[in-house]
Amino acid sequence: MGALQVNKGLFPIKAHYFLINGAHAGVVPFITVYAKQMGISVDAIGIILAILCCFTVLSRPLLGSLVDRLQKMKSVLMTLVLIDIAVDMGLNSIPSPIMSSAPAVLLCLQNTTYLVHYRKEFETNLFSTGKDCILSCNPCLFDGTFCDKENVSYVEHLGNQNGTEYSSNLSPRCWEEAMRVCTDENATDCNRWFEGANNTPENPFLQLSLLSTFTAILYICMGSIVSLSDAACFNALGAHPELYGRQRMWGTIGWGSFALLAGFLNQVFTYESSKYNFSPGFYMLAVLFSIDLMVISKLRLTGVKASKNIFKDVGQLVVKPRIMLFIIQVYFVGVFIGIGRSYIFWYLRTLNASQLVLGCTSAIQCFLGELPFFFFAGWIISKIGHENTFTMSFVAHGFKFLYYSFLVNPWWGLPIEFLMGPCFGSFYTAMASYAKIIAPEGTEATVQGLASGAFEGLGVATGSLLGGYGFRAFGGRTTFFWIGIISFCFGTINFVISYITSRLRKN
Repeated sequence: MGALQVNKGLFPIKAHYFLINGAHAGVVPFITVYAKQMGISVDAIGIILAILCCFTVLSRPLLGSLVDRLQKMKSVLMTLVLIDIAVDMGLNSIPSPIMSSAPAVLLCLQNTTYLVHYRKEFETNLFSTGKDCILSCNPCLFDGTFCDKENVSYVEHLGNQNGTEYSSNLSPRCWEEAMRVCTDENATDCNRWFEGANNTPENPFLQLSLLSTFTAILYICMGSIVSLSDAACFNALGAHPELYGRQRMWGTIGWGSFALLAGFLNQVFTYESSKYNFSPGFYMLAVLFSIDLMVISKLRLTGVKASKNIFKDVGQLVVKPRIMLFIIQVYFVGVFIGIGRSYIFWYLRTLNASQLVLGCTSAIQCFLGELPFFFFAGWIISKIGHENTFTMSFVAHGFKFLYYSFLVNPWWGLPIEFLMGPCFGSFYTAMASYAKIIAPEGTEATVQGLASGAFEGLGVATGSLLGGYGFRAFGGRTTFFWIGIISFCFGTINFVISYITSRLRKN
């Protein structure tokens, strides 16, 4: 009977996790591909996300200390949710940039992929002379192995003659000229063209400015909502903090469910358009957060003793070697999470992944990856400890990135997302529970904000910056390969440090 009462009392926090994660699932994973469609380059995205994540390093602990001081958890949460809804509608209202560059298509000729730029006015003119149609035709290196595929979204196959595949975008006479002038000289990188946006100017000022502003506010609100929700959860759990993972897993259920739904709805509303429609995900956030406002009002939170000097208490805590090691571990896991979170969808889009594939990727991450590890996180941590749980995350990231570096068919990326369990599920529980353990009385929200800021602020920011530079300089495959190797190295170093520190504590 007692267990039943506890379950009823914890229902609002479960529902809150479900709704806030479900709401963000329709927007946050799609921001990079949304920006890509606007003509914003991959390295610009990396810089933007890095700067925005750094904002949350300050905003999370500051808002946490405000809550600790004023004891107004519900009021602050509701305010952040309302701001989040307004910013979400702003993101959905960003106008598309004006098309400006020459149209281009891919041509597969004698097992070689060519990038063909052509004059748009001749695309349906059957009587045009061939030499007036083609601006340039260069062989290109394409990660998607275009010539080995039967169906590519950029080309409609109308016929096949002598190993040539035709596109409906050009007249037969223009294609004859294309086949005549295409040579094997001056190879370029097809992926650079794909990632440069669909015939739009790169980094258009208006879109770049609006996206940066709205995303900055979104990240600040989202980050603070997450860290304050964790503090509220531990408050509601009282003397049973080991049950945190079983509350937080409802956030994973929400994320997986609504990420899949958002991907499906985006695909449906896109229909046959060449531009993806992301509006369903944005409207989904507004609806779910409106419901969450009612749920927040039902949260059962008990008053806690406020610290007389929050910053002094926290400052004395973070200078301890063991706590500094914890912050460093959290930071570097955040780096790898940031790279995956910001660029896996971008990478899958270069492999011609559909909105459905992106939605399925998020669903697999949540239901078959994170969910079981959140549920059993308390048991895992009790068996191997917090430090070894962090090591497990580094090793799992190593396997994940190395697998993606060899991926060709985007559908085969789904099985690797099982690793999001040890990558994130058990790790996040270990991070939040350890922050609860070390927090002095009255500083719980502040310390949760500090740990969350190191992870999702500095860590994810660094990952976004490094990932953007890597994709621009080396391409997605090479970047993921070396990130996987580096993650394995960090796992080894972390295991050695944990072993030595555990031996010293025993002695």
